Amino acid sequence: MKITATNKQERIVTLDILRGFALLGILAANMSAFKSPYYQLQSMPAELASIPQGLLNQWSVFAMDFLVVGKFYPLFSFLFGLGFYLFYERIKEKGVRPQDWYKRRIVFLLGAGLLHLVFLWSGDILHTYALAGLLLLLFVHRREKTILTWACLLLAGSSIVMMFLVTAGNFYMTVEQGSQALEQARQNVAEAESVYSSGSYMEILSFRLQEEVPIVLSNLFFTIPNILGVFLIGLYVGKKGWLQHASFFTGKWKKIRSRMLAGGGILSLLFACLTNGLLPFPAWLSDGLASGLNIIAGPLFMLFYAAAAVLLCQRKNLFRLLKVFAPVGQMALTNYMLQTILCIFIFYGFGLQLFGTIDASTGILITAVIYGAQVVLSIFWMSNYSQGPLEKLWRNWTYRKQAPAKR
Repeated sequence: MKITATNKQERIVTLDILRGFALLGILAANMSAFKSPYYQLQSMPAELASIPQGLLNQWSVFAMDFLVVGKFYPLFSFLFGLGFYLFYERIKEKGVRPQDWYKRRIVFLLGAGLLHLVFLWSGDILHTYALAGLLLLLFVHRREKTILTWACLLLAGSSIVMMFLVTAGNFYMTVEQGSQALEQARQNVAEAESVYSSGSYMEILSFRLQEEVPIVLSNLFFTIPNILGVFLIGLYVGKKGWLQHASFFTGKWKKIRSRMLAGGGILSLLFACLTNGLLPFPAWLSDGLASGLNIIAGPLFMLFYAAAAVLLCQRKNLFRLLKVFAPVGQMALTNYMLQTILCIFIFYGFGLQLFGTIDASTGILITAVIYGAQVVLSIFWMSNYSQGPLEKLWRNWTYRKQAPAKR
């Protein structure tokens, strides 16, 4: 039996639209990590967090925390879990073992992620997706109720652990260490700003390999359960058939939209208030509460976004407009990598050297320009080719053959 990649007739366009939309949010959320010393600021005592200058920047940061931060990686994770189910079922229908084909996909994703992490940017998520994705094989044959239960337990557990660790760490640094932690944190931030803003590629690479990549890899113990929980929500929706037959489940999506807007919206607003110091808590406590809270708030608000998009796609006039996101989503891996290449060129010392000089509102503008260019490029590419360049490599690896790329 010949096993081939998904063809044009088999694609679910709504899924591509959601992927394209997710890439916009991911770029917006990642912008702060591209333009500033994210890891060094994360480890800084909460009391030292600087307030953005100017009302526009303050509102920009608040809006990003409320609407973007922690919402779009969950959307991408949700779509990964759903896409896993669709891939698994399609291969199983061919009468072969889908586990073998899926593992080949994961090996490629893991390799791409590690290359991205080591040689380009410390914020890579692909290697985490690959490792968490392997665990999906443990759940694919479980009942829907069991899958949903595990998803809730993993997310709740991740939230509690993160809340405790961040709160305890901040308390220790601010209350116990005091001025010593303050001085060390400032030195770390200053060193990162100096290296990233004016260093060569090799200098930045050396710095990241020593100071950031080990942190990322050590955090896998905490990030994998969180991401797996959202994967399982996507697997649950796939098993239910809610997206594959969205028009039949319109009522279900309307309920999800209203309930997740209420629950996720309230929790996300609380997260934004905690993050921006608008509630009467000490900063070390606010930061810990916010970190744990958004592990729950993010996926809930993500489901509101997903439900709203699915329902809008049911309306023919709006569907034609939303299809502009579909080519971006079809080239999701390529566009994700391209975002990194463009951003490190704009901000790092071997490029335009804008690191540390861009405020929040300007970061949003840069996000819009980059994503707009990706939309145009993706439309052009997909009008001439059946898949993106990295997607072609991925599928050739998976299906062990050279697939025609030209339309």
